[in-house]
Amino acid sequence: MTKTSSQHSTAAVVGGGIAGMTAAYRLQQAGFDTTVFESRDRVGGRIWTIRKGDFLMDLGTAVYLGTYGDAIALIHEIGLTHELAEVPATMAMTRGGLNHYIPLAKPLVSGIRTPALSIRSKLRALKLAADVIRHRKGLGYYDYDALLKTDHKTVREYCRETLDEELLQYLGRPLVSGTWVADDVETSVNLLFWTIRNMLVKSVYNLTSGVAGLPEGLATFVDTRLSHPVENVTDNGSQVEVTYTAPGSRQRTETFDTCVIAATAEPALAMYPQMDDNTRNLYASTRYRRLGSVCLGLARRPTDPATFYLISPHEDPDTIAVINDHHKAPGRAPAGKGLVTILLSHEYLERTEGHSNEQTLEYALERLKRYHGDLSGDLEEHAVVRWSESVPTIDRGRFARISEYRKRIDRTARVQFASDLDRIPGLNGGLVSGDEAATRVVELFSHRMPTSKGVFRATPTQSQ
Repeated sequence: MTKTSSQHSTAAVVGGGIAGMTAAYRLQQAGFDTTVFESRDRVGGRIWTIRKGDFLMDLGTAVYLGTYGDAIALIHEIGLTHELAEVPATMAMTRGGLNHYIPLAKPLVSGIRTPALSIRSKLRALKLAADVIRHRKGLGYYDYDALLKTDHKTVREYCRETLDEELLQYLGRPLVSGTWVADDVETSVNLLFWTIRNMLVKSVYNLTSGVAGLPEGLATFVDTRLSHPVENVTDNGSQVEVTYTAPGSRQRTETFDTCVIAATAEPALAMYPQMDDNTRNLYASTRYRRLGSVCLGLARRPTDPATFYLISPHEDPDTIAVINDHHKAPGRAPAGKGLVTILLSHEYLERTEGHSNEQTLEYALERLKRYHGDLSGDLEEHAVVRWSESVPTIDRGRFARISEYRKRIDRTARVQFASDLDRIPGLNGGLVSGDEAATRVVELFSHRMPTSKGVFRATPTQSQ
């Protein structure tokens, strides 16, 4: 996208993750002269794709789900349709050393037939299905009021009161652990409902350039400054001052008409002391879970049909998921070779904080034996990432806090915020937050618009 004569204001976006890049793209589209400041040497944030040898590795977010309607629509909008691939999803569950495969094209039929759960638990699971249907209006990205009556209850409490111990250990715990790095003791049961509604879908989507293809594509439309950490943002009453450090130079300050801060909680709080109480309360109460991601490029492809393993902490407390990346999208590994990602738990990372990447790699290879046998001799390439902030926690009461925050957002503020803290976290949540932050800025500056033609207006999509 080239800058047009309709530009009427300048905008800074602090943070080049999916929330920030979406906000920047929408602001540029609406006529703002937009600049992105990103502290890393890449865009994407917790979306990160690299190539090592023959392998294309997603080190953060793994896939685009079929329910990520906003993200998929944006992929089409910016011209990446030719890269979008859809593959059927098969989930594997491990119990007592046996692997049980559940094709998600027909999850109900597959769930009934699987021997991974007892008949008694399958019957009790009908109560869970009924609750998911009952709360479906709140299981999206925009309005969580329908979830407030159950937000006081945790996954563990709900499963033990309404379901049974078997469903807690082999459905409730692994679903929130494997998808959110969350525990069942503190996590709101609403996150379990949301996960069943949105995660257990028949297909997964990806880009042939990797998950990071979307934020990288968005960066081509705007002035994106990498390795430019921002130290301070100040609203001086008529403009916003952004103080940053450019590579190889001293601190600088530039002024803009408006700014969107799209950073995680701690840096956002530090860089903007003028943050309003509503946002400060949300950000200051945020906690993150750690995640270990170990990607293994293998000379031999495991003979296993699963797209991913959903692993119960009852069976393996240190491994939350195993992803067969060679099944999730074409081009991740050459024919005959394999690519597997082992996701290690928050508790494991807490326990091994001083461990080296080599020690983490060795442990991941040891865990992999339980699912694919000993593949250490087939290892060609690897990457190890220990994410200190992987996913914001959704503890009991968090949906109520988010709902209250969203009702009290100051739409007249010159500095707006975008992140995955103000809704369901993750790729699509951050993207929608960026959309909405841009919309608020466009509305605030609408009086400067020479015309309303072409001005972006974000509206909820069918993905909710």
